[in-house]
Amino acid sequence: METMIMGFIFLPMLLMQCFMAALAMSQPNLTTDQYALLQFKAYVTSDPLNIMSSNWSSSATSICNWVGVSCGAFHSRVTALDLPNMNLTGSLPPHLGNLSFLVSINLSGNSFNGHLPPELGKLERLKFMDLSFNFLDGSIPDEIWLLSKLEIFRLGSNQLTGTISRNIGNLTKLRTIYIGDTKIGGKIPKEIGNLHNLEKLSIENANLSGLIPPNIFNISSLRWIYLHINNLFGTLPIDLCYHLPNLEDLHLGENQLNGSIPSSISRCEKLQQLGLGANRLTGYIPRSIGNLSKLIEIYLYENDFEGEIPKEIGNLHNLEKLSAGNASLSNIFNISSLRRIYLYENNLFGTLPVDLCYHLPNLEVLKLGENQLNGSIPSSIGRCKKLQLLGLKTNRFTGYIPRSIGNLSRLTKIYLDDNDFEGEIPKEIGNLHNLEILSAGNGNLSGLIPPNIFNISSLRGIYLETNNLFGEIPKEIGNLHNLVILSAGNGNLSGLIPPNIFNISSLRGIYLNINNLSGTLPVDLCYHLPNLEDLNLGENQLNGSIPSSIGRCKKLQQLDLGNNRFT
Repeated sequence: METMIMGFIFLPMLLMQCFMAALAMSQPNLTTDQYALLQFKAYVTSDPLNIMSSNWSSSATSICNWVGVSCGAFHSRVTALDLPNMNLTGSLPPHLGNLSFLVSINLSGNSFNGHLPPELGKLERLKFMDLSFNFLDGSIPDEIWLLSKLEIFRLGSNQLTGTISRNIGNLTKLRTIYIGDTKIGGKIPKEIGNLHNLEKLSIENANLSGLIPPNIFNISSLRWIYLHINNLFGTLPIDLCYHLPNLEDLHLGENQLNGSIPSSISRCEKLQQLGLGANRLTGYIPRSIGNLSKLIEIYLYENDFEGEIPKEIGNLHNLEKLSAGNASLSNIFNISSLRRIYLYENNLFGTLPVDLCYHLPNLEVLKLGENQLNGSIPSSIGRCKKLQLLGLKTNRFTGYIPRSIGNLSRLTKIYLDDNDFEGEIPKEIGNLHNLEILSAGNGNLSGLIPPNIFNISSLRGIYLETNNLFGEIPKEIGNLHNLVILSAGNGNLSGLIPPNIFNISSLRGIYLNINNLSGTLPVDLCYHLPNLEDLNLGENQLNGSIPSSIGRCKKLQQLDLGNNRFT
């Protein structure tokens, strides 16, 4: 009986001692977290949104209620520090490594600078690290490559240097790597092939060199590969897509890759974007590319391919963007999903099909400039109702500019220069109320300049030089309050220069040389031209004196008034 009584007395005391011991253990841990966060706050030198000054205080609420801080439900330890896009400036303190229960840290989109503290490698529970889009420099500490639970690793868009550690192969739970848009160099370690859960590999726009480890293409979980804009070389493996059933984006452009595109590319059946432009690839574009029915974007420009784009590309009914080398035009214009066609600076020849826009209801950009295309622009161009940019410059086109071009109400830019077009500029161009650039210089255009063109208030650049245009410059030109460049030199224009030209304050360049323009320059010539850099009126029949107000054109760099009748 006495033993039972003593037990009842000592049991509560024992429980109380256990509780006090637990409290003694947890309290220092919470204090450690608080101290680490307060040190982080102390390292922040600018907090324009007052995130910390108004909320992070040792005397105020629990740290678990601080903005950007999350704690575990049971142990009340800090598990997440999330302050993205808060305009914070400062550096990262080593004390962050004492947040031993931290699972997620996201400080992306701020202005943190300095080195990454090696103490971050102590965060053994860390699964998510996003410090991208800051100004961090130095190399990635070796300790960080030991965070074995890491799944999301984003340090891109910083000023980091150094190389990628071979220990990256130990981070077998990684699903995302983004360390692109940095100065990280060296080779891609072959150990990256151990990352069997990897879905996104993004190390673009860095200083990587050497071969792409072939075992990367054995990681069947990969969905996105971004290694473009580096100095990688070598060939693509024959079995490129044998083990990539989930791949959606493959971007290897702007490197020094050589060899041919393997026909196994067709096995990447989920591929939506293929970027291999600006390399040294040779051979033929494989016909099997036409099996990639989900392709939306293809970039094959600036390589040394032979032959033409295979006719099978016409099977790609989801294709929206095509930028390629030598190409066959016959089947491209039947892909109704196409939104952008970039085939400029190639060796394309032949004519445009009569039914050019019959099957392109979604086309927004057509760039075929700097080729050897001939013939005329088919009137069916007027069916591309969504067209915003038409680029046909530097070819061998002839004939008339079709009047149907005036139906393209969304056009913002027209480039027809350096061709052999004849006839007049169609007045229907005046219907293009969104037009910003009209470039049709260096041709054989003749006739008057349609006055209604100068009612397009959005126009910023007019390039009509070296044609056979004649007549007066329409006075409506004074309506172009956004005009930056007026180039109509080397023609047969006559009459007076409309004085309201010199009231367009946005003008930076006026090129009306080598015409038959007459009259005097206005007394207030430069009163309203604060941005004028080039004034070329030489080789006309201008008379009178040069007004002293020329001194007001403070930004003037080139002035040519020669071969006139000034006194």
